[in-house]
Amino acid sequence: MARSSTDGNKSGSARAAGKAVDHAGKAASAAGDAAELSYEELREQVAALKADLASLSETAQGLVKQKAREAADDADSVRRKALSAAKDGVEAASDQIEDAASQVETFARERPGVAMGLSASAGFLLAMALTRR
Repeated sequence: MARSSTDGNKSGSARAAGKAVDHAGKAASAAGDAAELSYEELREQVAALKADLASLSETAQGLVKQKAREAADDADSVRRKALSAAKDGVEAASDQIEDAASQVETFARERPGVAMGLSASAGFLLAMALTRR
């Protein structure tokens, strides 16, 4: 009888070992499935991140282009204002020169002797300034 209980223990142990192997196999399979799911999930997340980065890059490029256009428009506006102010200054200076020339002409017609004396004096002073070094 001792043998049959030993044989019973061996067969029970064998069954328990078989069950343990089955459970270990199932656990390994489940771990593999979980690893595959995790890998697939990670691939999907990386793909989603790439898409998000591409979208952010496009948005940033659009904003940079928009700001560049705005800066160019602002610079053009400033250029136009400066050009207009320069034209106004040239016109004002031209008007003043014409007025001064008209006054000199009128003075020379009204007082030709004084105008000749002033012209001679100015010429003499200019000649003296240019010959002295």
